[in-house]
Amino acid sequence: MLMQISQLLSCFKLTSLLLVCFLSLPTIAQNYPKKPIVFVVPFGPGGSGDLMARTFAQYLEANLKQTVIVDNKPGADGMVGTEFVKNAAPDGYTLLLTTNTTMAANAVFYKKLSYDPIKDFEHIGLFGTAASVALVPKESPLNTIADLVAATKANPDKYFYGHYNSASRMTVEMLKTRTGAKLTGIPYKAVGSALQDFYGNQTQVLFIEYPPAKAQIAGGKVKALGVTGATRFREWLNVPAINETYPGYELSFYLGLGAPAGIPVDILQTITSQLETALKDPAFITKINNLELDPGKLNREQYQKFVRSEKERWAKIVPEAGIQPE
Repeated sequence: MLMQISQLLSCFKLTSLLLVCFLSLPTIAQNYPKKPIVFVVPFGPGGSGDLMARTFAQYLEANLKQTVIVDNKPGADGMVGTEFVKNAAPDGYTLLLTTNTTMAANAVFYKKLSYDPIKDFEHIGLFGTAASVALVPKESPLNTIADLVAATKANPDKYFYGHYNSASRMTVEMLKTRTGAKLTGIPYKAVGSALQDFYGNQTQVLFIEYPPAKAQIAGGKVKALGVTGATRFREWLNVPAINETYPGYELSFYLGLGAPAGIPVDILQTITSQLETALKDPAFITKINNLELDPGKLNREQYQKFVRSEKERWAKIVPEAGIQPE
């Protein structure tokens, strides 16, 4: 009897001790965020990734009651900013705008990558997907994508295009592979610089994502020859998909949210919940649609599989385009 009482008292003491510890130690997430969050965009301002990051930063600020700073760190096809986040403390105060440039294409474009797209990051969720459109100046004699292909074949040294990420480069390289078009690429750090030279007639065509292209088309100074998505874009139904002329041609891109690997589970869940809630908020969805993106509809597990599948897809299409790793 005395032994049973002793055992009960021991169990009671242990339970009480665990309860006190649990109640006296608030979870990390309850204290998060205690300082400003930095949202790194590994590209220059004005592009679709930058616009999406600023949209979500505003949402986070309003919901978490804490400042969210968007920090553009362009360079080396997004590798500068991405490596910065890889090396940042995994405490939830440094987030990353991810794309198939940084998390898929770069692993094929470059022999040595300073980060592992899968192991070095926690892939949190998908903002949305979109595609690009081929633009030429309003006064250009070209009116279709077939015109562009024919003109470059006839004058192989006179047609240049600007590229500022993997999507703007691969769209043209795939076109060259499938059609025999003759175009020479010029690299830029940001879409703004590429646009400047495009309007300065230094380049003759520019493949640019829907969000920044919308303003250019609305300005009336350009013509759209075709979109790179599988189907025509909902707002430019008079602009054909390139695959209508060249079947099998298609290239889209995605924008996602990431963080350094090793982020605490509680904080990860807080950020994940914020994104999931945002993607159910009609006002936020409207903003994504205004950026010409199709909103993400994947949970975190599905998104992680998606990121891996995109990496595998780019590992296939880059060699097919004849691009050798640098």
